[in-house]
Amino acid sequence: MPQRMRRFMLILCLLTSGCGPLPRSSPTSTPIPTPTVEAVHSPVPTPTQGEWATVVRVVDGDTVELEGGHRVRYIGIDTPETKHPEEPVEWMGPEAAAKNEELVGGKIVKLEKDVSETDKYGRLLRYVWVGDVMVNAELVRLGYAQVSTYPPDVKYADYFLKLQREAREAGRGLWGSTPTLQPATPSGEGAVCDCSDNLYNCSDFSTHDEAQACYEYCKSLGRGDVHRLNGDNNGIACESLP
Repeated sequence: MPQRMRRFMLILCLLTSGCGPLPRSSPTSTPIPTPTVEAVHSPVPTPTQGEWATVVRVVDGDTVELEGGHRVRYIGIDTPETKHPEEPVEWMGPEAAAKNEELVGGKIVKLEKDVSETDKYGRLLRYVWVGDVMVNAELVRLGYAQVSTYPPDVKYADYFLKLQREAREAGRGLWGSTPTLQPATPSGEGAVCDCSDNLYNCSDFSTHDEAQACYEYCKSLGRGDVHRLNGDNNGIACESLP
């Protein structure tokens, strides 16, 4: 109600003594702010800037050849051996190569660099994308590859380890059977570990000496580094163990 009208009503009420409570002015309404909902970011990585190339040949589970002759080694993973000149074809190696062929064979892919340009063999080190799928991660997720991290190329290392844990818990691919170590006899004779398949990784051993014994035992049987315990090929297994 306007202020002038209120004064008139007040005078009238005083004169007549018959007025009830005066109507109040309507308060100015204040809009209630709408709460802001923060976006939830997915932990799944998305492709970043990179170069495009066509895959003309799949070498094995973690290596491809591009149009123009360059070879690309997938960063952060390792698949069972199929083409090593001094080692036999490893269990799940052909399956890993076939899955890699299915994912990238003949396709245009995006190549994402981390820090290093090439490895010691001159192969390009890259994360390889087909659409929104990172092939490196997909091979780990499906159990065709193990995580193999070499600093400084560690951009997706935690994500790869998460996928490997999930694959192992689900028993996919390489994690389809649970290894059981066989203890050596006091005389040193007999089986030290199972060398029939790629069953172990360094987390299956308590000490470096135990892993080294298994590594050397399998090599003595002509199986090479069947369990991939010597990732840098320096003859020392599971250097991170005590």
